[in-house]
Amino acid sequence: MPWRGPAEDGEFPTLGYDVGEWIEAHVVIPDGYRQGEPYRLTDEMWKFLVHFYRLYPHAEPWPAPDALRYTGAQLRRSQKWGKDPFGAAIDLAEGLGPTRFDGWNARGEPVGAPYPTPLIVCLGTSEDQTDNTWRPLLNMIRLGPLINLSGMDAGETRINLPSGGRMEPVTTSARARLGAPMTFLTLTESHLFTLQGGYRKVCGAVKRNVAGMDGRWLELTNAWDPTEGSEAQVTAESGDDRVYVDTVEPNRVVDLTDDETLYAELLRQYGDSARERGGWVNIKGRIFHEVRSSRHLEADRRRFFLNEIVVGESVLVDPIRWDLAGREDALVAGEAVALGFDGSKYQDATALVASRIADSRLFCLRVWEKPQGAGRDWRVPGPEVDRVVRDVFAAYRVAVLYADPYRWQDYLDQWAAAFPKRVVEFNTNVEQRMDRAIERFVTSFGEGELTHDGSPHLTRHIKNAVLVKGSRKKPRPGEEDSVTTHYLKMAKRGEAMLIDLAVAAVLAHHARGHAIEDGFQTTAPEPMVAWR
Repeated sequence: MPWRGPAEDGEFPTLGYDVGEWIEAHVVIPDGYRQGEPYRLTDEMWKFLVHFYRLYPHAEPWPAPDALRYTGAQLRRSQKWGKDPFGAAIDLAEGLGPTRFDGWNARGEPVGAPYPTPLIVCLGTSEDQTDNTWRPLLNMIRLGPLINLSGMDAGETRINLPSGGRMEPVTTSARARLGAPMTFLTLTESHLFTLQGGYRKVCGAVKRNVAGMDGRWLELTNAWDPTEGSEAQVTAESGDDRVYVDTVEPNRVVDLTDDETLYAELLRQYGDSARERGGWVNIKGRIFHEVRSSRHLEADRRRFFLNEIVVGESVLVDPIRWDLAGREDALVAGEAVALGFDGSKYQDATALVASRIADSRLFCLRVWEKPQGAGRDWRVPGPEVDRVVRDVFAAYRVAVLYADPYRWQDYLDQWAAAFPKRVVEFNTNVEQRMDRAIERFVTSFGEGELTHDGSPHLTRHIKNAVLVKGSRKKPRPGEEDSVTTHYLKMAKRGEAMLIDLAVAAVLAHHARGHAIEDGFQTTAPEPMVAWR
């Protein structure tokens, strides 16, 4: 007989309740303090399952096609909401549970059955990403009742199921394995499946492969950077009415230091996973700290924790707070300083900035910019730059000069000879080294420790500078892996906007920090003699 019809407004037939009950009866919590306890679905998870396993009212069992309303889904939530363990639980249900429509019972209720020989793949762009779903999945089997099923073999790289089916983790580099007849696919962190590297092309291929088996797919993702053209963005913006997209659209928090507004939005985003609602996420503890940590790009913090779709860059410093940090001040002859130098020969500027050792105040000593209307033959006046640098060493007690040697190597060699052990080459294109300098600068400014002389030139360059992602890096112990994945780099906010004074300021501040760490005394009569 067909479906019985809705018992209340808005009701539709679904296998979601049966799938959820199977998960709660067979799956355990994979890790943490409650490892091994029964896995309990939150209301938000129940809602997702009910929709994802929605049936057409006139569905017919196999071999009739299209019993399920949705061919794919995207679950977009904040970091640590529980997407990956939830995806692992769904993978297990797809391998062993009642996820295939098998007809209507005598009461007109839908009946589910396991797929006979499923092939379920956890796909990621790297092994670390596939592990986000694969490791919880393994523990859900090994620590719970599923391990006792006859024929269950939960290996590190493949799970053989009692039915003869299997589950396995696959990266995008394993092109041959991606051609296998998949019945269900999870894409871990689909915001990282971008055009660069050909990841989007792989996604298209595997989704077509799944479609050929009348299978389905599920994307697990954070908010994406709209400049990267990720699979997550394409899915969400496709308008495909056979793809179920589940997210909590964010209300933008303008000021991340606004406790009340920030807390309300975090609670809204984390929903049932928040500790205040019986979940596991401590919003007022670690999450609050991470959202405000200047060690990470603001754009990343907004994407990973506040679920905002924002471009992966952020201002170097808050422009309003920068204006408030200005002071009418000038260096006095003989004061101890550290210097930062960023040079150019042609289009960009050449800049020299001092950081006073005593209080970290920044001073714009000189900037050479191409004059308006100057032709292509204009060059930075090298001899003039040389004279100013030497005058600065004579006028002040310079602890050290950090200088980018690009196009200025000859002069740096001369300065190093004239001022032994006080001139250090600092290649700004070495990402790991520059990342530390930027982090020191941003952190000091965020904590109110950094002021400046109010120079309009320095201010303009500082406000022109943004932070962008560099190469991937390994996280520090205790850092969120998904947040701290790239080195910080400085870039221009616009094509013609100069940032050389900003770079020089970062180098000067970093030089000051190292000078103090290495024992430089503001009242010492001679400059230090040892540099790292």
